[in-house]
Amino acid sequence: MPCNVYRTVQHVGVSQKKIQSVVMATVHHLGSSKKDVSVHCVGEKKMRTMNRLFRGIDRPTDVLSFPSESMVPGYEIDDSGDIFLCSQYIERQAKRFDVPYKEEYYRMLIHGVLHLNGYDHEKPIHAKRMFSLQEDILAKVLNR
Repeated sequence: MPCNVYRTVQHVGVSQKKIQSVVMATVHHLGSSKKDVSVHCVGEKKMRTMNRLFRGIDRPTDVLSFPSESMVPGYEIDDSGDIFLCSQYIERQAKRFDVPYKEEYYRMLIHGVLHLNGYDHEKPIHAKRMFSLQEDILAKVLNR
């Protein structure tokens, strides 16, 4: 399963290999048939711009996910989509929640993969299901 990692910031704090490993573990746990995932490690300025353009919220955020959709009817694609992560935001969030940075980074990465696979947290019942699954996968990634 190809997992391409792109960086436009110097400090990510997580290796490319570990990012790929967490994505693969999540996809494997879900039994997803879609394979390719692109992970983009971006800064706050880029994340704020993307959040404003795509969600109408003029501030940075931790993670954004953009699922791929087939443009040709009847043509299946193996690409799950793109995940954008802001390490600066995640670092502050980890401090706020009093959890290690890497744990929060993995949590947000898993969160992004779940969104690519159709999970959302708009309704309370969906949020409960998604966050429970997210934490189950995180526990496996952290070997808990």
